[in-house]
Amino acid sequence: MDEQRDSMEPEEGIVADTSLDIIRKAATKVLYEYTEKIVDMDGEERPTGSEIQIGDTVLFEEKIPHCPARIVAVRLIRNFWYLNATSQTPKGGYPSGRDAMKAAEMDHQNLRILERYLISNSGPNHVKDVRAWKPDLKGEAVDVLGLIGSATKRWS
Repeated sequence: MDEQRDSMEPEEGIVADTSLDIIRKAATKVLYEYTEKIVDMDGEERPTGSEIQIGDTVLFEEKIPHCPARIVAVRLIRNFWYLNATSQTPKGGYPSGRDAMKAAEMDHQNLRILERYLISNSGPNHVKDVRAWKPDLKGEAVDVLGLIGSATKRWS
């Protein structure tokens, strides 16, 4: 997993107070055909269907060979998830800056589609931009912000 690189801005993404089932439905609005994987905090893939712990990532990845689009969902606390739309960068990098910009624009568009779907199903009070979201309890804040930071590093 460490050799995979994604195009993701470190402060982009959303936090949603929702269920994994709704996130799965949202992923179908963004991705055409995809696989679902569970990746633990150490980067190890776990069997699909296993219990998702705090810090685990549910990775939805399109079934295309080059530069697959992805939805990354990291379980934070309770029913809160950090979500972002990314795409895998080609091994040799993008052929041009223009191609890299197109990929970043597509990721941004996919994130907005995901966000709109989650708002329509969970309500606007349950979906926040990651930069505007604050955990309820101060004790949770350090842990949650650390999870978001490590997810950003892992998938960027």
